[in-house]
Amino acid sequence: MSQIIDGGKTVRTVVRRMRASAVVWIIIAGFQILLGIPLLLFGIGLSMIACGGWNIYASVTRLNTADLFKREPQRIYPYYEKSLDSIVIFLVINVLFGGVIGVIGSICDLLLRSYVVSHKEELTVGLMTGGY
Repeated sequence: MSQIIDGGKTVRTVVRRMRASAVVWIIIAGFQILLGIPLLLFGIGLSMIACGGWNIYASVTRLNTADLFKREPQRIYPYYEKSLDSIVIFLVINVLFGGVIGVIGSICDLLLRSYVVSHKEELTVGLMTGGY
């Protein structure tokens, strides 16, 4: 008996987790902006506010990418296959400058990438065989 590969379930999981990750990053951005406002007095608040603004932009982009992946699921695996370097770079930046909350967001991204890589078959073969 051959195993039925359900790419659709995996796609739905990836899209749901991408949206959850975007929400985590929006929360992080909110903390960065709120903490940055009183720190304006010490000269470091502007950089925190800028990081918060960047994270909001990145979150909106991630939400748009999740919608794209829902429409075009064949793009998921190639996107995440190439994403390890950028995720690690943002993890290091958050370890050095962003603190604990940024590290949590980066870990969420690493976990999502790990899920995608471990479900390669569903996201490639499962989609080509009508599993979506």
